[in-house]
Amino acid sequence: MSTTNYMDIREFTEKFFTSVNPPNSLEETRSRQTAYGKGSALPKGWGTSPILLGNVPALEISAPEVASKGAVLFFHAGGYSAGSAEDHAGLAGHIGQACGLKSYCVDYRLAPEHVFPAAAEDAFEAYVQLRIKLGNDEPIVLAGDSAGGGLVIVVAQLAKKRGYQGPAALYAISPWISMDLDSPSYKKIGAKDPMLSRQTLGALRELYLNGHPAADEMASPVYGDFADFPPLLIDVGSSEVLLGDAIELSRLTAMEGNTVSLNVWKDMIHIFPWFYPHLLEANQAIQQAGEWLRKTIGK
Repeated sequence: MSTTNYMDIREFTEKFFTSVNPPNSLEETRSRQTAYGKGSALPKGWGTSPILLGNVPALEISAPEVASKGAVLFFHAGGYSAGSAEDHAGLAGHIGQACGLKSYCVDYRLAPEHVFPAAAEDAFEAYVQLRIKLGNDEPIVLAGDSAGGGLVIVVAQLAKKRGYQGPAALYAISPWISMDLDSPSYKKIGAKDPMLSRQTLGALRELYLNGHPAADEMASPVYGDFADFPPLLIDVGSSEVLLGDAIELSRLTAMEGNTVSLNVWKDMIHIFPWFYPHLLEANQAIQQAGEWLRKTIGK
């Protein structure tokens, strides 16, 4: 993992959020996410190569010593309108290293250029094509953060609904699973979240849905089927407005008798594992996730 001198969460938040003017356009949001992500190192000895999963571009992230069987399929954050495989290749690679699998980070289409359900359909196509590539005997872990965490749940639900073999395990970081934006966390946490607000998510929702109902389960998997769901690990910060989404996801999954583990990290912010170059807790979360995934899929 990173050898950077880690920052306290308050110091990190001040440097990267509190003292910085918020982006004033989608283009600036995209530029900032790209800049931070591209500066985040892959695991030592790991590299990336472009690949197509059907019609969906992705990056394969691996190293010579990685097990040949199984993979992590990762969906990046960005509110369905920003982000890329490139800016999340580092996080996807570190998760893969932690659980002993190569990773594939998906470049799903973004809003507003491509509205609902483009991202969900791309994510599902990538899963189906990776399943064809690997075969039914190899484990696939779905992982993602924020909007990508929502896509983890959407793809798992679609696999069952459309008659495909499901993933072996799921890892959702700060998942956005309800576009109703009615969680108590929006009021309870509010200004304590330096990255997101209900207003921000509302604007992102409109870009993606383009008038489509928020209650569609491919947009808000909170309305989907959780029966016979794969084992699920959720990491979320206590200082983010999507805490309520994570808690509700855990509740719905457990209510159907499935295996679920919810970790609420004290004082951590939205998608904090992505900030592994600067936060010790991010590295700890990735390592613990790797251990959980290894145990769950029998690695």
